[in-house]
Formats: sequence, structure tokens, C-alpha cells
Amino acid sequence: MPEVAEVAHVCAQLRRNIIGYRITGANILNDSLLFPSLKGNNEPEGEIRRINSLLDGAVVEKVGRHGKYFWIRFNNQVAMLMHFGMTGMIKLKNIDSHMVFMENGGDKKILETKVKVKEESTSGSSSKTTSKYFAKKESIKEVDNKKQEQEQEQEQWPPNFSKMELKLKKEKELDLSFVDPRRLGRIRFFTDITKDEDLFNLDPLKRQGPDYSKSGLHVTKIFEYGDPDPKRYIELLSLPEFAKLVISKKKTIKSLLLEQDYFAGVGNWVSDEILYQSRIHPGEVLSEKLDSSSPVIEALYNALISVCYTAVSVEGDVKKFPEEWLMLYRWGKRRTKQAKAKVGGHPVDFVTIGGRTACFVPKVQKKL
Repeated sequence: MPEVAEVAHVCAQLRRNIIGYRITGANILNDSLLFPSLKGNNEPEGEIRRINSLLDGAVVEKVGRHGKYFWIRFNNQVAMLMHFGMTGMIKLKNIDSHMVFMENGGDKKILETKVKVKEESTSGSSSKTTSKYFAKKESIKEVDNKKQEQEQEQEQWPPNFSKMELKLKKEKELDLSFVDPRRLGRIRFFTDITKDEDLFNLDPLKRQGPDYSKSGLHVTKIFEYGDPDPKRYIELLSLPEFAKLVISKKKTIKSLLLEQDYFAGVGNWVSDEILYQSRIHPGEVLSEKLDSSSPVIEALYNALISVCYTAVSVEGDVKKFPEEWLMLYRWGKRRTKQAKAKVGGHPVDFVTIGGRTACFVPKVQKKL
């Protein structure tokens, strides 16, 4: 499932490419799962015509994000609020993206790329790279560019599993598609939205907790890379408030971190990373063993902010994550013929908690 960093990348792509564009055409599929306003509607075709009328001629004014939700706001006070579910994604025709789906073997491809670039960057030279990553980002970018050029030549449009297509125009034309193979994403349309904050008075955003990736900095007019929307629509808990929350919950810390009404945007891999960086076992019920003044809770709080902020600052590009992160090594559970991955020289393992798979490193994430 796309989490806070992947959603931030999509928003960054949209902000770089569609601000000021006018919608000249829309193709909305009659899918009552993806479009909640179609569910139980006796006249779905009429509702689709209504949606088309909202979009026709609308100009993109703003792109925003909070947790796993993101939105496009138009000049006619219409907002399109989206959630990717498990497999949703936005595609822009002939616009490159570094997004890799790790569940489908993407982790192996990234590791192979890093190793290849590292070998090429060190061959014929005795000097070692001083980067904290496996290889220089410039070298990795060269490999990515070649791959993206090949993919563009083979690009199919509309893409497979496309549920909504928009045609946009400014100086040039641009095509956008929302794809979702498993149909667990959601696209909602709201009217009379004059500012982003209006969305937080409505379901589902009014039920969301803080987004700990947000720096709270002013949203700049000129944007190139990083967090496309650092504004905090909901204030973060302070350390004492966070500690009070954690101690009040009689559930595993892994399960607590996944609750979107407390930690918007945190999903399976982000929660695993937070717990690995804070050296906490995912199955711990912290309220049974700690009080609110424990340094363990402070470490958890710091890791929550650090992991979310860092992942968003590089737009979820795993090739730019710190080398000591767990994320790239947590995807091999089903590869029975493959040796266990190691992080920092220690093997990773998996445990099911609350019906969700948690990846951890037993050597450093021991029970309290």
C-alpha cells in the first residue's frame, strides 16, 4: 500500500506538472467501489455526468496531502480527494517516476542497481565514495534515466486498470490516469471548497490524526523537489502528549502506529522502520512495561518524526534512503529459497501482529 512517502511523491509529481492546467476531457468509469458517490446510486450515469460537469474546464490551483490522502483543488471551488488503497497510483503520460513497487520484486531490482553502480563507481579507482548511500545519487540517476527512456518507448495509454483519465492543457497537453488493479482506492468530489482546511471539516479527513512528516514550513510558490505540501493541517502531539497516548493504549505498538486517527500516513513499512530505528520489538505493549517518562518512548517519538520526514524529503525514493534503514530488506518473507536478508550484519525476521506482518531485527529489537 502506498504510504506517506509514496503519496508525497505523487503530489510532488502533480505539483511539478499540472498546476495551472485546465481539464479539457474526463473519462470516469462506472465503479461504485472507487467512486463512493456511485454506491447505491440509482442513476450512476447521471452522477458521472455531474462529475464530468464539475471537472470540465476546471483549472488546477493547488495540490495538497495529509497522511495517505491527497487532493487536487480547482478554481471552481471543487476538490478531488483521493486515496490509493492497496494498489492505486497516479500516472502522467510520458512523465518519469522513480516509484518502485517493492512487493513485486522491486527490492531486488533496487539492490542490483545499487550494487552495479557501486561497482562501476569504484572500478579503476582506489578512491571510495563518501556518500552515506551505496553509490553517488548522480550515478544512480543515470541508470534510472536509461531505464525510464526504455519504458517510455513501450508506454501504453490508457494504462491497464485505469479507472479515471483526465486530459489537461496549458501550453501543452497532458494525460493523467488513476489506476487501481484491486479497486480499493477512493476518489471523492467536494464542492464549495475555498481552502484546503475546508476538507478537514468533512469525512474522511476530519477523522485523521496528525501527519508526522510535516515540517510546518510555509508552502513556497516555487517547487522543485521534496515535500510538496509541508503545511500542518493538524498539529503534531508534543512529546508529553505522545507519551500519554502511548501509555493509555493496551495494544501492541505495531498496531497502534497503524491507526490513522493517531498517525496519518504510517503504514506497514513505515511502522517497521520507526520501530527498527527506535529499537523496539513490534509486539511490545508499552503501557504494560513503561511509564510516560521512559527514554524508550522518547526514542519512539523521535524515530516517528525522523523516519516520516526523511522518507518524504526524498519523495519515497528508496535509492536515497539512508543505508542503515530496514526498508529495502523487509520484502523477502515468501522467498523460501533465499537466505534471510541482513541489516547491520543481523538477519531480519517476520512476525504476525494483529493480522499484519511485521518485519524486525531480533538482535537489536529485543523484548523489554
